[in-house]
Amino acid sequence: MKQVLKYTVFPTPLGPMYAAASDAGVCRITSGVTDEAFATDMLNRFGAELAFAPDDGLLASVEDQITRYFEGKLKDFNLPVSFLRGTSFTRQVWTAQQAIPYGQWRSYKWVAEQVRRPRAARAVGQANSSNDIGILVPCHRVITSDGRLGGYGGRPEVKAFLLDLEGTDYNR
Repeated sequence: MKQVLKYTVFPTPLGPMYAAASDAGVCRITSGVTDEAFATDMLNRFGAELAFAPDDGLLASVEDQITRYFEGKLKDFNLPVSFLRGTSFTRQVWTAQQAIPYGQWRSYKWVAEQVRRPRAARAVGQANSSNDIGILVPCHRVITSDGRLGGYGGRPEVKAFLLDLEGTDYNR
C-alpha cells in the first residue's frame, strides 16, 4: 500500500505553492508546477499518493507562516520537517542549513565545514539540488564564497527573489 501524504496549495508571489506533509512533518514545498506535475512528482519522489487537506492543522500553519514570510512579517519558521528521503550526508546538510539566519547567507564551504566534511562544498551543492523542503530548509541562503548566487534547483531567479525579500547582501 502506498503512503498517503496530505497536501494543500495556496497563492504566493512565486505562483501557486504546494505543501505536503506526513504525520511527522512537512516533507515537500514547491512552486512553479501544475496539479498534475505535483502529483506525478510526489509519486516519483516518495512513492506516495496525495490527499487534498487544506484544513489540516499543520498544512494550515504552513500556509499561514509562508504567507507571512512573503509579507515580510515572519523570519523564523516554527514547523516540523520530515526528510522522507536522502542520504545521511544530505540530511546533515539540510539540517545545518536550517541554522542559517534570515537575511544572511553562508557559503557552500561553510555548510561543508558544519557537517565535518570541509572538502565537500560541491557535494553540498548536490544536496541542495535535492532539497524537498525549500524555504523551510533555506538552501537559497547558500551561495558561493565570493557572494555570487551559484546554482539553485528552484531556478536562479527564485533564489535571487528570496534573498532580496530577506534583504540579503550578495553579489548580484
